[in-house]
Amino acid sequence: DWSSDVCSSDLLLPGMLGRGWGRIVNVASVAGMVPSPAGHTLYGASKAFLIRFSESLNAENVAKGVHTTALCPGFTWSEFHDVTGTRDKMNQLPRMLWLHASDVVSEGYDAVMAGRSVVVNGWIYRLVIWITAALPRSLSGLVTGAAGRQIGRAHV
Repeated sequence: DWSSDVCSSDLLLPGMLGRGWGRIVNVASVAGMVPSPAGHTLYGASKAFLIRFSESLNAENVAKGVHTTALCPGFTWSEFHDVTGTRDKMNQLPRMLWLHASDVVSEGYDAVMAGRSVVVNGWIYRLVIWITAALPRSLSGLVTGAAGRQIGRAHV
């Protein structure tokens, strides 16, 4: 829920600015960077907002010593898919699409410490972002729509 990230930043940011040092990592998703397939309306939109919010927050405060990073993983081994009831469907995806939570956390930490406002986790997802950005929007929408139909209403 992006609203909790907004509130946390609003509550904690003044203290960070007062100290002249702080780090904020907002957990977004690759879903916020690609056209959303059917069934992902709010998820993709909220993650896209969180990415832009993080970029702006970083730009506004980096000179004051506070860095903000939007962490954008793809499919990550965690309890997420158990909670959403999609574990069986997700287990059918190729292993190369799965990230380990420890790697996602490590990349996020390194990115926020380096002052990078957005980090996409895993080479496969960096490739997906590059391809969808290179394609015309209508074609990339067809590709992500087909992928979305394959995995049903599961979320990245």
